[in-house]
Amino acid sequence: MVETPKPKRTISLKPCDGNVVEVSSMIVKQMQTIQSFIEDDSFIATTTIIPLPNVTAFQLSKIIDYLNYHSNGKVVTNDVKELTKKFDEEFMKELEHDQLKELLHAANYLNVKEVLDFLCQALVDLIQDKSVKFVRKFFGVVNDYSVEEEKEIRRTHAWAFEGVEEDC
Repeated sequence: MVETPKPKRTISLKPCDGNVVEVSSMIVKQMQTIQSFIEDDSFIATTTIIPLPNVTAFQLSKIIDYLNYHSNGKVVTNDVKELTKKFDEEFMKELEHDQLKELLHAANYLNVKEVLDFLCQALVDLIQDKSVKFVRKFFGVVNDYSVEEEKEIRRTHAWAFEGVEEDC
């Protein structure tokens, strides 16, 4: 007797600015925030749509793309490592700085550890050895130090500014 394959179970997610997206249960299992909905006794996979008020359609699609690629590449060989590295680099090249920060918030909201770890590392790599001025601008931090206070901090903590790009 020939067994028919089980249909893939999907979960309906609705980002705040888009249409309902059907996502495979394998991908949704990595989204810990969604798991709390699914584990609820009132959840019916075929009719329940889970709203995502803090996630846009763009962010959801990027997170799903990342998870789809990385969940399919579990075999660890040098070729796979190189392809994965290339995918990750291209993934980051497609993001502007604001999109990276927003995607980080969305991954945090969905509690997707793999994506969150990747984006945090990408953010660290981006601001590593950058000037204080760059980091303040990047995160929208207002400088509330006086010129004298800042000079004193730079003098007493000179080690923290070694190898850092100079402020313009």
